[in-house]
Amino acid sequence: MAISITLLSIIVFLGLTAGVLTDKEPLRTGYAPGLTEPSSQFPMGTDQLGRDIFSWTLYGIRTALFVGIVSTGLTVIISILIGLPAGYFGGKLDQLLMRVTDFFLSIPRFILIIFAVIIFGPTLTNIILILSIFSWPTIARIVRAEVLSIKEREYVQAAKVLGSGNLDIMFNEILPNVMPPVLVAAALQMSDAILVEAGLSFLGLGDPNTASWGRILAIARQAIYVGGWWTLLFPSLFITATVLSVNLLADGLNDLFNPKSVR
Repeated sequence: MAISITLLSIIVFLGLTAGVLTDKEPLRTGYAPGLTEPSSQFPMGTDQLGRDIFSWTLYGIRTALFVGIVSTGLTVIISILIGLPAGYFGGKLDQLLMRVTDFFLSIPRFILIIFAVIIFGPTLTNIILILSIFSWPTIARIVRAEVLSIKEREYVQAAKVLGSGNLDIMFNEILPNVMPPVLVAAALQMSDAILVEAGLSFLGLGDPNTASWGRILAIARQAIYVGGWWTLLFPSLFITATVLSVNLLADGLNDLFNPKSVR
């Protein structure tokens, strides 16, 4: 877990200090001749239009983390609002909410996300909202399962005897104890959101006004055939490092919250 936190901290630091580490704008063309190799002036080289890959990669960190964090936060909120009452009240409400959840789980999510982005437009806000809308079912099921287990425990029953209302019990007694497995699932969801955003940008469905790693890789698809290996290497390393660090963090959180699962 220490390794994942260290690696992720370095990546976050590079993203936050991008404006200090480079004076070049990520989407501006003509900084140098097309496909200039890495040098002291251009540490990661340039693409076909003379855009600086170093600045694009650093600003891409901001885009990836912004999409990952915000969409995951919204996903968790939606999951709690659906899974918490479903598990607590049960009955017809539970059946209705779980049938809706099953419907979302049964459809090909990435294809649906592509259609939604095409319909509503490839802005960063729309991408975040669309990711949130189609990513909540798995976490909602985790919330429901935890609630079904927790609501029968003694302290919850004691709260009912003392006259606490349903909302008070759900959000003050049950929800805090539901959060550990939700945080683990949220970390995994964050890495998935980063990859989906990169995939959309790679397909030309990302925000054209935002620096994205997926868009660099789309450019690298052509540049690699004429020797521009650096356009593929550096963004790929950052995507791999970011997703790997977030997944390792999720694994570390799981070990922390479930010590019995540690081998």
